[in-house]
Amino acid sequence: MNDDEKDLFNSSLGEKIKSIRKGHNFGVRELALIAEIEHHQLINIEKGRVDIRLSTLRKIAKALKCTPKDLLDFEFEINSTKIK
Repeated sequence: MNDDEKDLFNSSLGEKIKSIRKGHNFGVRELALIAEIEHHQLINIEKGRVDIRLSTLRKIAKALKCTPKDLLDFEFEINSTKIK
């Protein structure tokens, strides 16, 4: 995966997390508090600025009452091939 593909993956993951968070009517600070992470970390994750650690993904999933698999359920493209 090249840097552009990695950025696209991170952005897609961040958008998915943000969408689910908003579906639960959580603000960024509220979800961060429940997930026991810093709110600025969650902001960076949602904006696709950082690579998320698996442990952080699990914390966010638990706070959103879903599985990490649910958060990773999105499509993105690598070399013009859709990946789901």
